[in-house]
Amino acid sequence: MKPDQVRELLLSGKSERSKQRSVGPSEIGGCARKVWHRIDGTPVTNPGTLSLAANLGTAIHSWIEEKLSGDARYLLETKVERDGIVGHVDCFDIEQGEVIDWKTLKLSGVPYFPSKQQRWQVQVYGWLMSVGHEVKSVCLVGIPRDGNDNQIVTHTEPYDEAVALEALAWLHNVRTSWEKPKPEKPKKFCRDYCEFYDPTGLTGCPSKG
Repeated sequence: MKPDQVRELLLSGKSERSKQRSVGPSEIGGCARKVWHRIDGTPVTNPGTLSLAANLGTAIHSWIEEKLSGDARYLLETKVERDGIVGHVDCFDIEQGEVIDWKTLKLSGVPYFPSKQQRWQVQVYGWLMSVGHEVKSVCLVGIPRDGNDNQIVTHTEPYDEAVALEALAWLHNVRTSWEKPKPEKPKKFCRDYCEFYDPTGLTGCPSKG
């Protein structure tokens, strides 16, 4: 799919489902079934999911923002919107033209960092920031919750609009699908972390099994 075709699809509004709930860049490329339920407005079927890891991530983001605040070189927690896509960019280094996104992870997850979903997310942030700014590169910073300063990892790559548009095309396909995507995650994960987990499968997602 060419860039112009993706832009046309994003703005077309041909499907009624495309007018429904928005999805943030962090969910693009994740579980298609979960994103489908969010867009479709499915009621929460699994309240009280585990949140410690997410809360720790929020705390670390706040700490970094405090450390960098006051330095004119950095734009922090910037809300950006383009073609109906809204995102909050953790950090933009004006001097380097670089989008930076902080990620928390376990040491056991370092060999798998970054995931395709994370790369898509930061490239979409680059696409959002490219309106009004020259974006040259994107960077993911992995901060291990169970590690130390020396075990922080980074991944930097050139900003590539084609990668961002590939991610947005994925979102468009989910948004305009009338059929529920197949479950992707196992029961143990969905039960603890997905608000749409539903063992009956009548409303939400029964998980992969």
